[in-house]
Amino acid sequence: MSDGFIDYSARRRERTTPSPPQSQNPFSDDGAKQEQSAYRTDASQAYAAEPQQQYEQQPRATSGRGHHFDVEHSGTAQAKREQEDGEPFFDPTFPSYQEEEPLDMVFFDHVVQNYGQLGAIGKLRVQFRQIVSFGLTTATMGLVILVAFANYFNPFHKSPPRAHADREYERRITGERLSGRPQYYSEFWGYRCDEHEIVTEGGWILKAHRISDPRRPGAAGYPVVLQHGILCNSSHFFMCEERSMAFWLVDQGYDVWVTNIRANFDAGHTEYDRWDPRFWAWGIKELAFDLRDTVEFITGATGRPRLAYIGHSQGSGSMYLALSPGICPEIGHKISSFTALGPSVYAGPVLRKFPFSIMRKFRSRKWWSLVFGIREFIPAISIAHKYLPAYLFGHLAYVIFHFLFAFHDHNWVGRQKPKIFRSLPVGTSSELLYWYMASFSHRGCIFDPRVTEPWFPRSFPRHSVYYGDLDFLVIGKPLAQRLERYERNVDVVHAVELAGYEHLDYIFGIDCWRTVYPGIKDTIESSLTSDEQNPDMAERR
Repeated sequence: MSDGFIDYSARRRERTTPSPPQSQNPFSDDGAKQEQSAYRTDASQAYAAEPQQQYEQQPRATSGRGHHFDVEHSGTAQAKREQEDGEPFFDPTFPSYQEEEPLDMVFFDHVVQNYGQLGAIGKLRVQFRQIVSFGLTTATMGLVILVAFANYFNPFHKSPPRAHADREYERRITGERLSGRPQYYSEFWGYRCDEHEIVTEGGWILKAHRISDPRRPGAAGYPVVLQHGILCNSSHFFMCEERSMAFWLVDQGYDVWVTNIRANFDAGHTEYDRWDPRFWAWGIKELAFDLRDTVEFITGATGRPRLAYIGHSQGSGSMYLALSPGICPEIGHKISSFTALGPSVYAGPVLRKFPFSIMRKFRSRKWWSLVFGIREFIPAISIAHKYLPAYLFGHLAYVIFHFLFAFHDHNWVGRQKPKIFRSLPVGTSSELLYWYMASFSHRGCIFDPRVTEPWFPRSFPRHSVYYGDLDFLVIGKPLAQRLERYERNVDVVHAVELAGYEHLDYIFGIDCWRTVYPGIKDTIESSLTSDEQNPDMAERR
């Protein structure tokens, strides 16, 4: 393996609770709080009743990489956050964070609002609030754009040193157009993309893209799932041309499935339309439950009992949550390995800066729904995405995200920037962003960091985690230390700190195909049995 790996020693290797009942008042906090307390009690009892032998009797994974480890840095940038051992890596500003009662579950629960069947008056009320929300968020977005451009053209703004140049690759002209469709990029580079629809238990339809290479004969390889981060969709795994993660994994002989969360690519619902606030009533916990349906669909479609999972940002945070007690940890038996790229488990400092410093003040669901609505988060984004020219939208979105998340382009290929931000951001649920601002950004962690007992049971699959030392949206070092100190049930293959890497560089970085991809393959291969290994992949090793 290349430089930058932290090698950990081998680690030892509940039945799903239903979604809670919810308040009938769409804009009240009281009902949700009462039902959340009742739900936690029910969930904790269900977990306590779960036979612990279910996980104790599972066979241990094969040996890891050795107990001793050294932190090594790959990449070119030398600037990084310096932390002393034992120093807190996050600073929860939730006023009574340390004084909160111990949780019944290891994660901070969030109960979405139940809007029920709205009558004529309720629909008018919702529509009025949406009009107010649209005006407020559009005006605020205009202000953010002005500040973003001022920051972008600031002559005193400093950027990290650029990655080692691959001049021939950077200067070539590919002929691609700016598309947001995985099918287009697959066909352009000679791959096949089949779209599938996964219907979840709650009726939401998820779009999944299965990638294969028609130029290579033989049976499909071992299934690998790629899951995107927040405000993204599956197209991001296709935008680095032949170095895209989806294509690279296909070239290694895997059966690649690139999946989406709810609402992406105009995905619908079996009962609700997109106007209905119930269509948008979901948060991170609901996305975690969706992963169970995704895993079951893909294992059924491929005829394989297990698969490998790779999640970026929210795609990894939701899987951590899914594998924890109280959600659906049993799916760990169907996942051979789980690789987390920039995992959204611990919040980064950028979430305490403008404009998030203002957004996170809306702790009340009543005021959040008034300002940001109860359906799609900032619908002006989807309108601009639909009607603005792709090149203009891509450049505009890059400038905004450069400001919002302290992104730079020192690890990116210049011609790919408008293509990347052609599909970033995409529309998502206002409820999901409410959870990020009202809970995640305040507490600093998805789980309860006060707990010294393991967050995860023995069913947790073989694991690797990658994080960048310039990633200020989420921070990975405390997670790596948590895995080392407390998570004895997690068999860690690689924990990798990448010098000079930011939040999107794990999939868009000019050298990620050398620094990240091989470790992903190594993690997958180390978790496979002899029966699961594909002879075609053996030729590539």
